[in-house]
Amino acid sequence: MTSAEQVVSQIGSITVAKGTFTCEYCKKSFQRESTLLAHSCEKKRRWLAKDNQDVLVGFASYDLFYRIEMQSKPKQYVDFVEGQYYTAFVKYGSYCLNTKVIDQEQFTRWLIKNKVKLKDWPTDRMYLLFVQSHCKRESVERALERFVENAMTTEYFETFWETASGYLIADWVEMGKISPWIIITSKRAEKAIGAMTSECIERIANCIDAEYWAKKRQLNPHDANFVQEMIDGTT
Repeated sequence: MTSAEQVVSQIGSITVAKGTFTCEYCKKSFQRESTLLAHSCEKKRRWLAKDNQDVLVGFASYDLFYRIEMQSKPKQYVDFVEGQYYTAFVKYGSYCLNTKVIDQEQFTRWLIKNKVKLKDWPTDRMYLLFVQSHCKRESVERALERFVENAMTTEYFETFWETASGYLIADWVEMGKISPWIIITSKRAEKAIGAMTSECIERIANCIDAEYWAKKRQLNPHDANFVQEMIDGTT
């Protein structure tokens, strides 16, 4: 066989290897590199999204759940990506960010402690219940600090109680931005509530355990005076 014939024979015996390019996430193989680059599987999307804020909050909550409920060692991100609850926890993370939850870790701990089903974690009903519980346990200093932080984002910080609408104040009470400490103690808050519609007053009333807070104010006169000094400028 001549040299030329040998070359032709060798070329004819070569077969193109299929599946040369493999996705490192799902292990699916492709004949062309361009196809691989265009390929997008669920695991690839999850890895590429690992630095997104909703994913970070979701992963932290997932890890906390397993450490508390299952007494497990800290979870790795690969466990999260390959787990069946990835989507549910990322949805929860997105809810926390969109709602501007006042304390994400404490909210998660509260949900775990109260055995709330995962599907119900990202709901306003659960968050409003958490806010009512959380406000009862936090210090008056932290309650005032959070109100000031939020009020300073408005254009009328100095005249907040005289300027803010009843609907905004009701929203803030429901979301925990305004503590019952302020509602039951401040004269400025009392005057603002007096000018509200019945709808707004009802929303605020539904968020506050009146009997509990009346007793708390009576037992903690120093804290009540502190609120009046900070909000009203008087004691």
